[in-house]
Amino acid sequence: METVTVAIADMDPGRRTRLEQSLQGGEGITVLTDIMAPGGGARIDGDFQDYENGSMEEVVAKIAQLKPRILFINLDQSIIGDFALLDALHRECPETLVVLLTDRSAQDEQIIQALAYGARGCLSHEADPCYFLKAVHVIDRGEIWVTRKMLSKIMDKVLH
Repeated sequence: METVTVAIADMDPGRRTRLEQSLQGGEGITVLTDIMAPGGGARIDGDFQDYENGSMEEVVAKIAQLKPRILFINLDQSIIGDFALLDALHRECPETLVVLLTDRSAQDEQIIQALAYGARGCLSHEADPCYFLKAVHVIDRGEIWVTRKMLSKIMDKVLH
């Protein structure tokens, strides 16, 4: 089994740490923690909150350099600028598969639109840790990870 590299971009250090800890024990998973830019720059997961003020290109360049197979990001962070970050990641880092981290405020339409911009799945921050492990392996195999309810809504949108 080949190792799957995972990076987590979450501004909330508590959530990020919990997700890192739940993934670190997973078979065949390497979590890229303490992700630093060359020359001691800011952590990539801290930069997401500032990419509007800084340079989204810098964030995408860091991800391209690190080349994680799976990248967890907050939906809130990706919707800024009409999904510009997701679009840029999809174009510039096609090997990196993006998984959205959502909360209860996430609207189904936002999730569907994010999937259309290249996200490969979504999980709630509150999901059982075992689902994060499963999602990494499923997405690494080229499949998507969404709830059955969300899949039904996607199918309704496709068919109508």
